Amino acid sequence: MSPQHIVQLVIQRKASYNLLFVMLCRAVKIPCVFIRGLAKSAAYEVGDRTVDKLGNSWTAVFVSGGWRFVFPLWAFSAIVGHSTGTWTLVESDGQGARETEAKSSGVTVANFNDYYFLTDPDEFIYTCFPHDSKWQLLAKPYTKQQFIDIANCEQAYFENHIQITTKLECLYKSENGVCDIGIKKANEEEFKHLYKLYFNHELSKTKLSKELQLDRYVAVMNNKSAVNFRIRFPGEGIYKMEIYGGSPTGFPLICSFRLDCNEGVSNVKPFPCNPESGFGPNLVTVAAGLEAESHKTGFINVKKNKNVNIRFNLNKHVQVQTVLVHNNIQEEVLSRHVNHKVKGQHLEVNVEVPQQGEYALQINTKPKGSSEPFKNACNYLLASEDMNKKKRFYENAAEKKARNELEGCLKSNDPESIQKAIDNFDQFDLDDKGKREKAERKKNFLVLQKELKEAIARRNVDVLETAIDNAKSSEFSSNLQNHITEAEQLLAELRKLKRFAHEVLQMKQSTISEIHSYKNPRPLAYDVMKATYFLLGEKEDHLQEWEQIQGLMRKSGKQGLLRRVRQFDTINVTENMVNSAAQLLRQYDEETATTASAGLGTFYKWASNVVGNMT
Repeated sequence: MSPQHIVQLVIQRKASYNLLFVMLCRAVKIPCVFIRGLAKSAAYEVGDRTVDKLGNSWTAVFVSGGWRFVFPLWAFSAIVGHSTGTWTLVESDGQGARETEAKSSGVTVANFNDYYFLTDPDEFIYTCFPHDSKWQLLAKPYTKQQFIDIANCEQAYFENHIQITTKLECLYKSENGVCDIGIKKANEEEFKHLYKLYFNHELSKTKLSKELQLDRYVAVMNNKSAVNFRIRFPGEGIYKMEIYGGSPTGFPLICSFRLDCNEGVSNVKPFPCNPESGFGPNLVTVAAGLEAESHKTGFINVKKNKNVNIRFNLNKHVQVQTVLVHNNIQEEVLSRHVNHKVKGQHLEVNVEVPQQGEYALQINTKPKGSSEPFKNACNYLLASEDMNKKKRFYENAAEKKARNELEGCLKSNDPESIQKAIDNFDQFDLDDKGKREKAERKKNFLVLQKELKEAIARRNVDVLETAIDNAKSSEFSSNLQNHITEAEQLLAELRKLKRFAHEVLQMKQSTISEIHSYKNPRPLAYDVMKATYFLLGEKEDHLQEWEQIQGLMRKSGKQGLLRRVRQFDTINVTENMVNSAAQLLRQYDEETATTASAGLGTFYKWASNVVGNMT
């Protein structure tokens, strides 16, 4: 049966894309294997415990010295508009809704998606489970139950380097009427996100009241690059949470979860408010000109009779408005319990809650002298303890021990030990007497110092940038100046290496393949690639023949050429390696190399820049 005949059968829907792809591979002698298994397609519902009806097929091909996956059906088509009709949208990014989905089998459309060409096995297993475990291509294969349980992560999850920080599963069960879902970016960047909360009106044993709006049952808690979604359930039932974002160009679906609430939730109340940017400092806060100095997460536990002092650095000239919110107390009454003052480039907000309960603090800004309305810049969720608890005027043995440990930790240089002493002290209702604040300040200094030292040791651009920014924006910047200077010098060097590598990393695989294909290369090609591999740490006896260099260029994964250039660091380069590379390159120039081959010119420029930077 010819490939042309298979094409006709595919058009007539009598044969699969996968069969056509296998026939084409075999026609041009590319080793390939037709794989059968289970695939979480449009028919899959997040949290499904039964997946046996999700039978499908895909292909493994042997390219560049290894087996990789291709899923032709998903690479060339997609199903749009599929819905079981069992879900009702009840909240969309803080806005209440009651939109019941109509049941639909969806429409198949032509759609080219190169993600399903040569997909990484570590990502492929999230959606595809072969009947033969060896074709997972994983060192430690998944069981079928693990495949059923694993989180439902979409293509955008992997492409945008998102990580789930709570359990990596698709089904969560509530505890005391609450579920927490955490995500972050692997490179520790902050990112924009949206969410949608659904209720399954068919599978749930109870029904949601038509009068109930769920616009304040999800709180987004920001903590630098990490985001935690805290979901409260107003009633028993089955819910679904979809999280979107992470991409600089839009809000693709990242991941989704099934949430089961099988417990009484009569005491579960909505949050005081649900701000669009969530609780805690974030990108909106920075854009408004505020930089958190004291409270850098969205939750504050308020001790009895304690005033909460929240501090910011101001990077813009702004007017500030502070508003305290409670579910049952009028805003006018609460206005007497919150105030703020601006001193130069510093903002202080003071809050004293009037009674036990949960509050939201809204900090709004606008340009100084502007007549435009205030815009929300930052929010905090405050929870207070029982205000009616009587105060004792003596300390028991455990309380005295906690105070002594707090005083003793001031001599420690271990931030974790200091934090442990602070946490232990905070368990009791004790007067501070200034020791806690001193311990907190010392811990903060040691944490920043440790961040800088670890960033210098790791030699990672993103980690260095974060550590330097945190240190420079802190009250300890002058004390940390020596570490900051060392980190900035290293950062400048690593950025330079990153610039050197930019053109190499922009190269297409076809360009490298062209160099690899040379059977009898000119001396220039051999010398340039030999110099490149010298700098990447290859021993000279591995570079004696062109065939050896070709073998190195065929490697993929961690040993792949582009990845090695991306991870290149001068800390691993010796003087002999530099001298050997320089000797090979000095007889050529960039123009000669580029004229011979654009790819060779790029590698010549990279190697020359590295050599020049180290001599």
